Amino acid sequence: MQASRPTDLQTAIRGVTNRALQGYELRGPRVFYILCMQMRKTLFIAGLLAALYGAAAVTAGDTPGATQVAQVKPQAKDVSKDAAPAVNAPAKDVPEPGSPGDTLTREDKRMAYLVYKLLDKKGKIKGANLKRGAKLFYQNCRPCHGEDGHRINFNPMGDPAFIGQRARNDMPTFWYQMNFGDEDRNMEAYYDELTLDEMKDIAGYAQTLP
Repeated sequence: MQASRPTDLQTAIRGVTNRALQGYELRGPRVFYILCMQMRKTLFIAGLLAALYGAAAVTAGDTPGATQVAQVKPQAKDVSKDAAPAVNAPAKDVPEPGSPGDTLTREDKRMAYLVYKLLDKKGKIKGANLKRGAKLFYQNCRPCHGEDGHRINFNPMGDPAFIGQRARNDMPTFWYQMNFGDEDRNMEAYYDELTLDEMKDIAGYAQTLP
């Protein structure tokens, strides 16, 4: 069997050992001591060479540095594109009249009907049948207000204000009093006596009175 060829490190160790032993008498404990000291020096030199080689490898870029590790950091995923589209909430249904969700009073509803359905931009009643309004006024209003509406003055302490002026200049007040009455003036309510169309005709006719 052929013997293996000694490595460079083994050759170097033997050379150092042979040179160190020259001039000494190779016998007894003296030889053992010298061999131990030379082995310690050799191991120290081998460790120092290994450390220097590792430092050189890091400097040359064989081992990834902090900058390279930072570049490998995965980018955060943009989840905004995957997000579900916003859905508009459905509009709430208008509660049925008389239902628990219907909180408007009859006064609110009747006044809202006047403002949003009957009055034009100049405060005049729209769509009134003046001929029928005159007949209804004669039947229901003439006994207290007179044929021309001048029997009752709404402002006795100042400039006279009669039913025609009240209807033209302040229809919301006229409309409310005709529907729900006025206890201070002993005026009865016609909310349950006349239809909505009949009240509209009376209001339109009252605006033509002096």
